Amino acid sequence: MMITYRQLDHCAIHATDGDIGGCRDVLFDDQDFVVRYLVADTNTWLPLSRKVVLSPISITELNKEEHKVHVAMTRQELKDSPSIEEHKPVSREYEEMLFKYFGYGYYWIGPGAWGDFAHPTELVDAELDKSREQSEPQKPENHMRSCSEIIGYDLATLDGEIGHISDFLVEESGWQIKALVVDTHNWLPGGKKLLLMPADILSFDWSTHKVNVNLAREALLARPEIETDRLDDPAYRKHLLEQLGKSQTPPQN
Repeated sequence: MMITYRQLDHCAIHATDGDIGGCRDVLFDDQDFVVRYLVADTNTWLPLSRKVVLSPISITELNKEEHKVHVAMTRQELKDSPSIEEHKPVSREYEEMLFKYFGYGYYWIGPGAWGDFAHPTELVDAELDKSREQSEPQKPENHMRSCSEIIGYDLATLDGEIGHISDFLVEESGWQIKALVVDTHNWLPGGKKLLLMPADILSFDWSTHKVNVNLAREALLARPEIETDRLDDPAYRKHLLEQLGKSQTPPQN
């Protein structure tokens, strides 16, 4: 199943004992292209606004019909968790503090996006092996980026700019970012929403607010147009992937 960033944004956060605030941003790793955290604003429950982060490790259900993200913790546990506002940017030290608070195994020990596991929820019960933490090479410092910041970035192809980033497609079980959505309406008459794959991306340029890609404009325009409201339809997802496979070309140098 797939969910978009725009669907996640402003979803209510539902703890085991009731709602507590809502999702206000999504942080992703720009090397593994995996969602690391949802940023939750607890101001609908607490007297003063306070932002905390939720790892996919804690998420038990995404209810798109009710616009709710269910998490395996109480409201008090979330309230007492380390605040992101006190630890900007999200450093490895902050992540260690957060993971120790919740008792999760570290995703940065092991070969995959979630360490030794295929799915983030498997880290809930993963005991931290202290000797392994010392002896095994760990992933380098994290590369956390904000989806809300990237939305609106212009797309720089090999032969000019076209379109801007308008959304992200996230695979629900492993929280991998499968694609970014490029909106060309401000660049071309009768523009489209097209798929950009993580492998297409050369770099994010934070100073110019651009995403540089290893594609020519015509190669991008050959990509299938996406209808995000049909992503829950398995037949549509299969058709979309088939069309994407036909349109993709080897990276150009």
